[in-house]
Parts: sequence; structure tokens; C-alpha cells
Amino acid sequence: MKKLLVTGASGFLGWNVFKVQPPDWRLIGTWNKHEDGLWPRSENYQLDLRDKDAVWKCLKEINPDAVLHLAAFSDTNFCEENPEKAKELNVDATATLAGMCADRHVHLLFTSSEQVFDGTKEAYQESDAPNPKNEYGRQKLEAEQLVQAIYPEASVVRISVMYGLASAARPGFLQKWLDAWQHFFPVKAFYDEYRSFLGGASAARGLFHLLGQQASGIFHIGGDQGLSRYDLALLVKERFRLEHAPVEICSQKDVNMPAFRPPRLVLDNSLIAGTGFQPMPLDQELDALVQEFKLPPPFSDN
Repeated sequence: MKKLLVTGASGFLGWNVFKVQPPDWRLIGTWNKHEDGLWPRSENYQLDLRDKDAVWKCLKEINPDAVLHLAAFSDTNFCEENPEKAKELNVDATATLAGMCADRHVHLLFTSSEQVFDGTKEAYQESDAPNPKNEYGRQKLEAEQLVQAIYPEASVVRISVMYGLASAARPGFLQKWLDAWQHFFPVKAFYDEYRSFLGGASAARGLFHLLGQQASGIFHIGGDQGLSRYDLALLVKERFRLEHAPVEICSQKDVNMPAFRPPRLVLDNSLIAGTGFQPMPLDQELDALVQEFKLPPPFSDN
């Protein structure tokens, strides 16, 4: 059985990676401060990725066949206000890990972000020139370039905004929406921010697909359509049969945020589709989540 070391296992995507774990992979997840976000009873290893000696010791002890590097400071506002602290993990630790994986001939898959683009195109392909407009995007782009320079055989996967189920300790925005509606609070959603929203489980399956192929180069994984957060909120209401759940339409301009949010970040899936992978369509993914969330009686419209 192949061993996969998963950094950032206590985050949203890490939780979903363990959720869809294929039978031919043994997963060991790393975490630093948020053990409560791990998949229940999963094999794990506490690790500060900024500590080079600790990272080398971890790789030597676990001796993985591959490394899936998810760990990051991904809150765009945090990165904008704390660029030096964010860079230690997002850029410096990523470069260190890439070098160690190259030295040990361990396949590396590094997850990046749609935020490397500026939001001016209808949809982005891997060949489009990045032009990040916030600190998080700049750091992700720098990390991409370092990974490719240090370890050309590695793969870099840019992922769209994800939705779905995760641990109660590290919930995604969909869980927060449903919680707000359960307590009869409105959800505010931008009409002028378009994304190719991607199910967390689909994102994880796409990563395992690329790991199985030991793919190298840059790939995109996004949802099957581009829509605004407001349109997504209406669709979630429909699929969860929450007719009276309140949604307040708003603009990005209504909210004062430290980090610029590009207006349209839609990723084109053509390249990964050519390798045999397609994410689950949005409607189907939401229908599956309806069964998984098991909403309590207070959600009833009766």
C-alpha cells in the first residue's frame, strides 16, 4: 500500500481528502495547532512546517511515496494584514518541502489557488498568465514558481473556492450558511463575485486522480459552471428545500475588506478532463450533500 503524507490535514480540503481516501493509499496527516479539525481516528503527525529539521525528520520517519501539500494561510484578509507571517508558511515552507521531496525522490503535489489571476477573463486556463491582485495570490504564485524551479516533476493544482462538509471545528461557508438559516438569520451573498464553486469531495478525488498518474505540471480543478455567490445561495436553498431561508443580496463594494477580491475567477477544467477526471456537477454534488448534512427539524418550513 502506498503512503501519502498530507500536510494541512486539519483544514477543509484535508478533511475531505481523508473522507474520500482510496483503498490503495495509507494516509498520514500533519497538523500544527488544530488537531480538532482532523478526520476522526485518522493517522496523524504534529508538525510545524516552518521548522526545517522537524520536516526532514517527519519525511525520514514516515518515508512516504508521495506528499500532498495543502497547508497554507488561506484567508486573504489575514495574508493582506500579516504578509510576513503568511509568507513563512505559504512560500518559505513550501520551497523547503519541495527541496526535500526532490532530494528524496518523493512525488509532490502542491495545491495553489484561483487567486493567482486578476479576475478579468471569462475563464482561466493553465496557460493564461497569472496576475494576482492580493497578497495571498502573490504568495501562491511565488510558491508555484519555486516548486516548479526546485522540483520540475512536481504537480501544481489550482483549486476553486470549495463548498461542502468538513469538521465542525473548521467549517466551510456552506456549513455557516446552513447554521445561520437554522437560527433564522439571513445570509448575505455577493451578486458581483463569480467563482466556479467546487465540492470539497470532488476536489479531493481530483487530487487522488493526479497522484495516481504521478502527473507533473500545472492543473486546474474547478466546478462545472461559473456563478455568483448570490446565485449559489439561491441554488442551495432550492436543493435543500429551504424556501423561506433569507438571503440578502449585496455587493463587494458594500463590505470593507483589507484584501482585493477579483470579480470573476472561473477555472477551465479542460486539461484535467483530458486525463479522465471530471468533478461532480454542482446540482448532483448539492443533492449528495443534502443527504450528508442531515439537517435537524428546525430547518423545516412547516
